[in-house]
Amino acid sequence: MNPDPAGLWARLLVRALVVVAAGVMALGFFGPGAALLVCALTVLTFVLLWLRGRPRRRPLPDR
Repeated sequence: MNPDPAGLWARLLVRALVVVAAGVMALGFFGPGAALLVCALTVLTFVLLWLRGRPRRRPLPDR
């Protein structure tokens, strides 16, 4: 995988804005504890989706 694919920083910025927006909305509705939980779960969702999209390594054949 290329460490600097086209649009990497744009995707990262948009995802960070989504996390901040979700946290601000949760802060307004539920309070600071829930806002931290929402931010953590949003980041975890992005990480899990990224891991799902990565190609799997194939095991080495037996010799």
